[in-house]
Amino acid sequence: MVQDSYMVPVRKAEIEIGKPLAFAVYDAEHNLLLNHGVVVTSDNQVEVLLEKGLFRERVREKPGHVAASLEDGKSAAVGASGKPQEEILSFEAIKLMPGDALQLQPLLEGQTERFTVHVIGVMKPKSLLVTSPIVDGKMIFVRDGQTYLVRAFSGLNVCAFKARVLKAQLQPFPYLHLSYPDSVQAMRIRKAMRAPASIIVAVSQNEEGRQVGAGKMVDISVGGAKMLAPMALGRKNESLWLSFKVKLGDMEEYVKTPVVIRSESEEDDDQGKRMKCYGIQFGELGQSQRLIIMNLVYQHLLKEGD
Repeated sequence: MVQDSYMVPVRKAEIEIGKPLAFAVYDAEHNLLLNHGVVVTSDNQVEVLLEKGLFRERVREKPGHVAASLEDGKSAAVGASGKPQEEILSFEAIKLMPGDALQLQPLLEGQTERFTVHVIGVMKPKSLLVTSPIVDGKMIFVRDGQTYLVRAFSGLNVCAFKARVLKAQLQPFPYLHLSYPDSVQAMRIRKAMRAPASIIVAVSQNEEGRQVGAGKMVDISVGGAKMLAPMALGRKNESLWLSFKVKLGDMEEYVKTPVVIRSESEEDDDQGKRMKCYGIQFGELGQSQRLIIMNLVYQHLLKEGD
């Protein structure tokens, strides 16, 4: 068995006879044995299960967090560190739709690559159907039984859950049946949360206009960015168009979006050169564009929490 910090052993004291399980139970190979809510009826049943080696998904909570609900549309509460809290949601709550992008990360030692796939459909409570991962036009081999950490983006929530490949199909096109998750971990990313960046930007006056300048975004959020430029590009409340590429792992997205200058000042860049400094607000981003920017912010938050 590959050791996985996402799973923790289940103790006998955590299983109460005659009461619904508070979590799903898996064996050492990550196969689902008992679903969340199943009632264990006898001590003998518990002993038989324990002989198999029982595991459950770790609920990762951070100190100082306050419970929050995504149902009421409010921003998630934050802890003393100012970071967003994680919470456990049902899979249905994230409302994945056909075409939504997901990210698969193999849960194997030494493998850090991430693959982008898209939702085909959901067969509750049996499986989640997604496209097979393709990189540089080539399909990535996926074996049946392989376990992935799956990340999804729903609104301003980053969601994560574990799923096992039930079956990799090639006909009528390559796709995967993933195991249906009992629950997902969700973290709200507020628009104001930023991640450091170094992204070269082309600037134009309108969507089809010629380039009038260039700059570099030095931090970025879902709502906007901080941009340094060697020349004046505009005044506060003026509109511009920006074009740039954002790359994260195997994902790369070309972004062309209108922005509004919300602040202007001057500051030195990392080489000590005096630059114009602009706080910019993005226009409406496409789903895949927003996904990759949210992922940048999410990865930065994870690193801060290490």
